[in-house]
This record gives sequence, C-alpha cells and structure tokens, in this order.
Amino acid sequence: MMEISCYQLIHSLASSVDSGWLSYTLAGVLGALVNIALEGRPLVLPQMKGHALYLGFVGNLIVCITVAFIINGSFPRAFFAALIGTCILRKLKTKLEQAFAEEIDKLHLEE
Repeated sequence: MMEISCYQLIHSLASSVDSGWLSYTLAGVLGALVNIALEGRPLVLPQMKGHALYLGFVGNLIVCITVAFIINGSFPRAFFAALIGTCILRKLKTKLEQAFAEEIDKLHLEE
C-alpha cells in the first residue's frame, strides 16, 4: 500500500484544480487551523456578547483566506502567508491596543 503524507495529499488536491481559487481557499483554511493549533487557543464559534458580534474562528478564517488570495502564488506560499500574516496582524493588534490603553491612562492621570 502506498503511503502519502498530509502535505502531499493537500498539495495534490490544490494543484488538481484549474483555477487557483480552491487552492488559495484551501491554503487559507489550513493556515487558520494551524494558526489556532500552534497558539493553543480553543476553536471559538461566532457569538453575540451584549450588542457586539464576536466572530471567533470565523474571523481568523476570513483573514487567512483573504491573505492567501492576496499572495498570488503557489499553494505553499499562500499557506505560509496565511499562517504568518495572521500572526503578524494579531501581534500588531495587541501592540496597538496596549499603546491606546497607555495613552488613555495618561489622559486620565492628567485630569
């Protein structure tokens, strides 16, 4: 019996389609799943908290697929862009939130 790795299976599925949209979508979905697994976070479904909608994993999935489509290249390039791009965006978001919180604290201290 022939053994095939998970990467080979996904790559053959992605390259078997004539248009790249399935390949990029698959790369984005895989990037989102690996991203969640590497960070050790639970898979959170969309939910309403008060009057706000929190997308959870669906938000991560949308970002990963979008990044994979922006990188107009091969399946591995789209996958790594989705994986690394979302990590960078999450880090940037955290830094911006911290900077805003510090500035708000400074404003409250001046009052």
